[in-house]
Amino acid sequence: MTSSGQFCSIARALDVLGQRWMLLVVRELFAGSRRFGEIHRGLPRISRTMLSARLHELIDTGIAIRGQDGHGPFYELTPAGRELEGTLRELGVWGQRWLSRELPAEELDTEALVADMRRRVDRDALPRSPLVARIETWIDPRRREERFLLLRRSEVSLCTASAGFPVELHVRAPLRTLTAWWRGDVSLAQARAAGLVVDGRREWVRAFPRWFERYLFAGVSPAR
Repeated sequence: MTSSGQFCSIARALDVLGQRWMLLVVRELFAGSRRFGEIHRGLPRISRTMLSARLHELIDTGIAIRGQDGHGPFYELTPAGRELEGTLRELGVWGQRWLSRELPAEELDTEALVADMRRRVDRDALPRSPLVARIETWIDPRRREERFLLLRRSEVSLCTASAGFPVELHVRAPLRTLTAWWRGDVSLAQARAAGLVVDGRREWVRAFPRWFERYLFAGVSPAR
């Protein structure tokens, strides 16, 4: 960590938190990720070496701690880390309000999108029996990606295969369209007009949008 050489508390805080990926790692911890793999799934473009370094720096500065349980090591925020919640929320609101809603291609990522969908499921709204939703996205229609969400009231899992359960819901959309709907940039009707298709049992197709709370800042309107 390099210092800006200033006594100002803003400068000193940015010495710690202004490094690339640092606040996003904190975001993942706020979002409920506790294991290294869970954090990495929410930040698929960070190298494992960099993620390890950022976690160690958060621990060294007293923002996070590392613990151990029967499932292995885990990470969680300290009181100092939890106090950053308001800062992160204000940053998210500002970005949603003032930054362009037209995302460049390099900011579109299937893994990051579906990881956020997984943690924003309203499990009480799910059917009583488990089901698998296949999420199929593309930027170039010739190169499609797919992920599988195992939807259960007890747990929601993100998989690269169907985990032995039948696929009973199929969501297909250009990645830009699905991302725009998730972020609140377009309505469900607009997303369907732009290529979003949900196939499956009629009652589940109708219920699908209600299973998700959507992106945390989806309700923030852009500045006029």
